[in-house]
Amino acid sequence: MTLMGDGSEGPAASPSPDHHGTGFLTVGNFLSLLRIPLGFLFLVLHDPAWVAAIIVIGAATDLLDGLIARLTRTQSEIGAMLDPFCDRIFVFLALVSFLPSDGIDWAEFMILILRDIFTGGVFLVGRLAGEEMPFHSRMGGKVTTALQVAALLTLIFYPDYVKVPVYLAGLSAVYAIIDYGTAGIRKMNPPNGTAAEPA
Repeated sequence: MTLMGDGSEGPAASPSPDHHGTGFLTVGNFLSLLRIPLGFLFLVLHDPAWVAAIIVIGAATDLLDGLIARLTRTQSEIGAMLDPFCDRIFVFLALVSFLPSDGIDWAEFMILILRDIFTGGVFLVGRLAGEEMPFHSRMGGKVTTALQVAALLTLIFYPDYVKVPVYLAGLSAVYAIIDYGTAGIRKMNPPNGTAAEPA
């Protein structure tokens, strides 16, 4: 999501191209994709135990997808982009499921997805402008995603204290946005005589 593992997003160093002929559906990519149907389960399951179990399973797939890709040497550009994309879908659907019950209000919801709005917006603007701006794992994004997960678990077990991880996630998102922005600027405007930073 990366929830706690390899993929939160930001223009960062990309993995080497896949030279192993592994194709799209590697074990790591399968685990990333699994978070999408898991995310939709939030919309139909409302028992706290089941919701918590989905969050834990989603976090486990996030920890394992990058690890397995590295161990099996099946890292790829598509895998590096797929991981944070599936994280976004998973977290977004989880947060949406709490809105009807007033578990979180709209302001808290927007704080929790602030980083995702920024990265998604930059990606779309870049595509419209003909610039390639992929988003890969960066530490600020990983911390933000971990705090999003902490907010989800707090909503289930300690809803009166949810503002703590929400505000921490907001602060982390601001740092992540600055980090992604500076990395993107460096990529597009490398110093003279220096190769562009990998995206």
